[in-house]
Amino acid sequence: MKRTCLLLLFILACMGTPSLRAQENQKPAIGVSTNGEINAKPDVAIILMTVRSTSPLAADALDQNNKKVEDVRERLTALGYKDEQVKFSGSAFGPSGGGVFYAGGQRPPGFDVYDNFYVYIGGPELNDAAQFNKRVSALLDELIKVGAVAGNMPNTNISMAGVVLFSVKDPTPYEKQATLQALDKARPLADDIAQRMKVQITGIDWVSESPAGRIGIGLPADALDAVPYEYLSSSIDEVPVRVRVDVRYAYK
Repeated sequence: MKRTCLLLLFILACMGTPSLRAQENQKPAIGVSTNGEINAKPDVAIILMTVRSTSPLAADALDQNNKKVEDVRERLTALGYKDEQVKFSGSAFGPSGGGVFYAGGQRPPGFDVYDNFYVYIGGPELNDAAQFNKRVSALLDELIKVGAVAGNMPNTNISMAGVVLFSVKDPTPYEKQATLQALDKARPLADDIAQRMKVQITGIDWVSESPAGRIGIGLPADALDAVPYEYLSSSIDEVPVRVRVDVRYAYK
């Protein structure tokens, strides 16, 4: 036992040595974190819907739901939507009633099977809000007729039937602008800190960029697994592209 303890102490000492050396060799620096935000014009809309079935037996619920999925596919095809505009997330299983427990710890017997799906609309239609809203209203009405319902996305801060979101297909140019904006904010903050410390900034040690996209919209991650876009908005007019920048300035 004594030998084991001595060995553990030796391992811990070895692990701590590089950390101590790193701290001793670390150059003095001033760290600043800022945010940049650019409002992009959306070029794609995402309609989020779901089909759901409930039955005492999971297999029966799955069969019912598969039939609804096929009905939705056929209706979308009839309406002119192409395969690349529609994405289904795949069947998911849950307890009947969405897992809600009632008095005495009981819940309704049976299972829910649901499949989220996403319809993508892009192009010039997004330039005319009135025409776009008419198209979406007609689409939702047609989908409801074949068993679709509003998206299976609890705890969101978006309360639109079907949930309509907007995004930009390529956010790279906007991320660059947001990063430069954040850097412009960072240097004056670092200069102010340096002045208070009575030191002089000599340069930048490193810069770290972190896009801040889906978190801001308030949607749970699992609801967005099939959506390939990082930045989302409920506004047809603008999609905020946010980037956090951490900058480390060397000084003397």
